[in-house]
Amino acid sequence: MLRSWGIAIFVAVFSFYLLTGSREPVWGDARGMWEVAERLVTKHRADIKTRWPEDIPPGRDGLTWGIAPIGPSLIHVPGAFLASIAHDVDKRYDVLIRPLAMHLGPAALGALACALFFGLLRDLGLRRRTASACTMILACATTTWVYARMPYSEILQLACMIGWVRQVLRTSEAPSRRSALWLGAWAGMLLNAKYVFGAAIFGGALVVLWSLRKRRAALVTVLTWGAVTGVPLVALALYYNWLRWGSITATGYEPYLDIYFGGSMFDGAWGMLLSPNKSAMIYSPPLVLAAIGLPATLRHKPRFGLALLAIVVPVFLVYCTYRSWSGDYAWGPRFFVWATPIVLVPLGFFVDHVAARWHRWVRRGVLGGVVVVGIGVQVLGSSLYWDHWIRVAIDAKNQWLGNPNRSGSYIAEKGRGHCDSCFEDTYELLWTPAFQPVRGHWWLLKTLWRDDLPAAAQADAPWRGYTKLELRLDTSLPRARLDWWGMIWWKDAPVTAPGGRLILVGFLLALAYGVACWIRLHRRARDEDDPGEATRDVRTASD
Repeated sequence: MLRSWGIAIFVAVFSFYLLTGSREPVWGDARGMWEVAERLVTKHRADIKTRWPEDIPPGRDGLTWGIAPIGPSLIHVPGAFLASIAHDVDKRYDVLIRPLAMHLGPAALGALACALFFGLLRDLGLRRRTASACTMILACATTTWVYARMPYSEILQLACMIGWVRQVLRTSEAPSRRSALWLGAWAGMLLNAKYVFGAAIFGGALVVLWSLRKRRAALVTVLTWGAVTGVPLVALALYYNWLRWGSITATGYEPYLDIYFGGSMFDGAWGMLLSPNKSAMIYSPPLVLAAIGLPATLRHKPRFGLALLAIVVPVFLVYCTYRSWSGDYAWGPRFFVWATPIVLVPLGFFVDHVAARWHRWVRRGVLGGVVVVGIGVQVLGSSLYWDHWIRVAIDAKNQWLGNPNRSGSYIAEKGRGHCDSCFEDTYELLWTPAFQPVRGHWWLLKTLWRDDLPAAAQADAPWRGYTKLELRLDTSLPRARLDWWGMIWWKDAPVTAPGGRLILVGFLLALAYGVACWIRLHRRARDEDDPGEATRDVRTASD
């Protein structure tokens, strides 16, 4: 039964993310990730031509290498292979197929994350209907949707984190050769997603060791078989380090550690959780209900609380000391995206153990309201690439509040007129209500709909309630455009319209099939599911 749920959820979410996908090419950090994948497919090499960051030092043999671990590039290999085949068949369709190919891996990972999330909730004893509803909320009402449309590594981190937490809990409760093999695999994949998650791997290992401290034979089994899958993936990470930098311990991030780390842990935690512009609660509103459901979660599943403390908290605190804790340029706090599904888990306990005591209409009103707001936030985040509002906000801030003194910035300005994600250029995006990004995207959408010129658009700009100044936005505002892949064949390249329509129909048919299967399973699910039945259902399925 669990396998049927997983297939239905994966097909529905995968096709939904593809249907609502982005038309933007790879930018920023994602460019190097994609270029490595493309070079692997077409040249059977891993070095690249684009220097990113721009001041990255040359690597082994004086070549330029991607700074990210190998995982974020491997997820793009299927897309790069598809783009290569399409290019050989008909070069005219490159303008359409390449953006779709660039977002293929992230969409699949977003769908996989949702299927894993459903399994995690069932493992914790939640009813099928509750797990199903919470999975839909994760897919559509949290930043998972936005980042599944983007070719960055956050969606890989998110999927691997769910897999790791789930496997830690499963192995702690029912150790076996099979669970140990998956434990090692998820640990290796998480490490190859981003090295900072070594802290999460260490914390998860402590949870397993503590849980099995009195079962020596089971612990030996877990350590032995976990190494079978984990060690090769760790070796892959070390080999990729050597290939790029000539040392297995060199990550490429060494020149930037002192620059970016060393900030206030309090400021980072406050910003990611409670700032008016970048709080995770704003960008994933269901987290508010999850916070209310946390006490019930800890009462019913204390082992999950232990995993939360040992796996999520250490990495979160490391990111809090990052000077650019928001991860800008981004939608919401980018360095919190990986944790969103795990801290959303208590939403299921809120539904079953907190809201269940409320009047039916109050329960529906609260849940429905939060979900609608969450979906609205993701629609705004998906409708425009985040750089458009960010550049408008920086442009407006510099004219209104003054061009900042960047001479003391930890991130060098280097004559570019800006210092990327440093405080001097992004503080308004973090703390100033006049530049709240959700409001900013809403305003930009209205501006595009009305086809306003920069001067006319300012009549209802978010900062209009604070200043009467007329600002010149002739450079930043005209760059804004709707971010949907359908605009490519509809407006940008009409020559690709026949293929675009065919692909659209395919996405719609897949979505209809997946949603129909999901709804059928949801309707058949029994409200009287008990924790014991949930555990039996999970254990009979594959890991």
